Amino acid sequence: MLAAGYQPAVIKVVSYASGAARATATGQYVLREDVPLETHDGRILADRAAVADEIKAWSAGFSKRAESQDVGTVRLTLHDVADSPEGRAAYDKAIAAAFEGHRHAYRLDAASDGTLDARVVVAMAGAARERFRSRMAAGGAPARELRQFDRASEATIKDRIAVATGVAADRIGIVLKATGHGRDGVAYQLDRLVAKGAAVDDRGKTLANVADVRTAAREWGPSLRSQSTRDTLHLILSAKAGADVEALRRAAHAFLYDRFADHKFMFGVHTDKQAEGHIHVHAVITVKSESGQKLHPGRDTFREWRQAYAEHAQAEGLKIVATGARERASSQSYGPKDKAIVQVADRPRPGRAARDRAYAADPANRAMIDKARQRIAVARANPIRMAMSEADRRVVNDSIDGWRVVLRDRPGSTLAKDMLERLALARLVGGILGTIAQRVELLTKEGSDMAVTAEQMARDLRLMNEAVSRTRDLLDGATKQQFHEASARYLETLANRLDLQRLAERGVERMTRAEVEAIIGVNADRLIERANSVRAKEEREAQLAARQADRAVEVERGDEARAGIDPASQRDLAAKRQIVTGAERSAAQEARAATEAARMLARHPGDRLSPGLVKTDALTQLRAEQERVIREIEASDRLEAQKGQRMGPGRGGRR
Repeated sequence: MLAAGYQPAVIKVVSYASGAARATATGQYVLREDVPLETHDGRILADRAAVADEIKAWSAGFSKRAESQDVGTVRLTLHDVADSPEGRAAYDKAIAAAFEGHRHAYRLDAASDGTLDARVVVAMAGAARERFRSRMAAGGAPARELRQFDRASEATIKDRIAVATGVAADRIGIVLKATGHGRDGVAYQLDRLVAKGAAVDDRGKTLANVADVRTAAREWGPSLRSQSTRDTLHLILSAKAGADVEALRRAAHAFLYDRFADHKFMFGVHTDKQAEGHIHVHAVITVKSESGQKLHPGRDTFREWRQAYAEHAQAEGLKIVATGARERASSQSYGPKDKAIVQVADRPRPGRAARDRAYAADPANRAMIDKARQRIAVARANPIRMAMSEADRRVVNDSIDGWRVVLRDRPGSTLAKDMLERLALARLVGGILGTIAQRVELLTKEGSDMAVTAEQMARDLRLMNEAVSRTRDLLDGATKQQFHEASARYLETLANRLDLQRLAERGVERMTRAEVEAIIGVNADRLIERANSVRAKEEREAQLAARQADRAVEVERGDEARAGIDPASQRDLAAKRQIVTGAERSAAQEARAATEAARMLARHPGDRLSPGLVKTDALTQLRAEQERVIREIEASDRLEAQKGQRMGPGRGGRR
C-alpha cells in the first residue's frame, strides 16, 4: 500500500486535562477557526458557550479524587534559640536533618525579641519512597492553608531535629502554612519565600529572583512524584493535504464510534495546516467510560487504533494504511507540543508578544525549547532508525520480506528499492552497533571474573574500529552522524579501559593526576572543546536575553502609554518585566559560569568542575561527562587494588 501511494496512519494523544476548566479550554481550542464540533450523540456545538455547557454536563462523571499535595511551606521554630552564629548554625543543622532526601529551600528570619525562625519550602516526596503527608485542619483559612502534617510526619521531622541539634521535641515548633500541587505549586511557594529575602536550597544554591525560582521549580519536578487526575484526552488523527475533507470527517466519525462507543466525545476537522502538508481531526474524549473503565493507552493500544483508523479511512476511499515507525526504519517523530513550543519562541503571538519573549528568554525554558528543536530537526532529516534490539530486527526482517514481494511484483518501484536499501542498512548498522555494545559491556563490566588482557582489548578495539569505519562509509547525512556519535561512545569507553588495563598489567596500583590526564587525553580535548562551545552559546544567549529584555520593556511601556491600564494589568506587566529582567540577569551569570568552566578544564581536565559553576543543563551535561571519565579511572583503581590484595605482596612490583 505504501508503494501504491498510501500514507501511514498517524494518531497522537496530545494532552490530558483534569477538571472542567481545563477540559473546557481544550474543547474551545478545538473549536478555533469557527470549526463546529460534533458530539458522541450527534449534536453540533457551534460556539464556545455550547462547548462549555457540554463539558459542564460531562464533569458530573469526572474524578473526585484530589490532586496530590506535592510541596509545603513550613514555619520551623526552635524555641529559645537566639539570633547568633551558633543559633543560625543550629537552624541549618535542624533543616538539613529534618528534610534530608527532600528538595527544599529556606530563609531564616530574625524576630524582634532576638530569636529566629525559619520559613522552609519542602517537597513532600523524599528519597526511598518516603513522603510527608498532610491532613485537613479546622479553621477559616483559605483552602490551600487548611492542612497540617499528619502525626507520623510531624513526629519524624521533630525526632530528626532533636537527634541532630539536641533540642527537645517539645521545644520544636512546626506549622504547615500552605501546600501546593506540581511544579506550579513549587514555583508559587518559592516565589512567596524569596519575596521577603533570598533563600538557600538543599544544594547550597541561592534563590533570589523569579528566574531562580522558575529554574528551581523545573529542577524539583522529577522528584515530586506528583499525581494528577485525567478526565479527558485530546486525540489527533492526521491525513495529507488534498485528502477529501468530508471523507476524513466520516472516517473519524466511524473510528471514534468504533473505539470509544462507551465514552463521551466531541470532534472537528481542521484544514488550516493544508499549506504545511496535512489536515487534522481533533477529538476530546472522556478518559472514563460510562461503565467506569478508564483509558490507559500504550504501544499496543496505539497499534490497534492505527489499524482501526486505517480500515475506516480506506472504507471512505482514503489512502491510509496502518504501519509503525520500526517497519519503515523511521526515526521518532515530534509532536504538536514541540511545534508549539518552537513557534512561541520564534514567533511571539499578537497580544502576547512580551510574555512570549519572556518565555523564550527564561533560562528555565531553554533546554525544553532546544530539545523540541532537536526532535523536529531529527524527524525532518529522518535518519535511519538502527535496529539494535532483537525485537527491532524481527520487525525489520518482516518488512524486508514484504518489500521484496512488492519489488518482485513491481520491478520498477523506486519506493520499494529505496525502502529495501533503508531497511537493509537499519539491520546492518543496528546489528554492528548492538554487537559492539554487548562486547564493550562484557569487556568493561566491573567485577567481572573473566580475565581479559590488554592485548585482547586492543585486538577487539582494532576490529571494532575497522567495522565502524567500513559501515560509516556506507552512510550519509544525519544517519552517518547518528551512527558516528553512537559508535564513538562505545569505542571511547573501551579505549579508556584499555589504557587502564595496560597500566594495571605494568603493576600500577595508583596514578598521579598527570597520569589521569594523560589517560583521558582525547577526552580532555573533547571536554575542553565542549566547554568552549557551551561558553560561546551562553554568551550568545546572554546577549540575546539582554536585547529581548529591552524590546519587551519597550513594548510594555508602549502599551501603558497608549491607554489607561487597570491595576490588575499593571501588576501583570510588572510581573512580566520581572521575569524578563531576571532571565537577563541569569543568562549573564550563566555566561560567566561557562567561561570559568572552560578556563578550568583547559588548565586541569582531570579536576572536577565545582558544583557552584553548574548553572545550566549544558554545563550539567559537561560535568556529568567529565565525572563519567573520572569514575571509570577510579573504578579501575578499586579493581586493581582488590586484585593486588588477592595476589599478595611481592607480585608485580607495584608502586
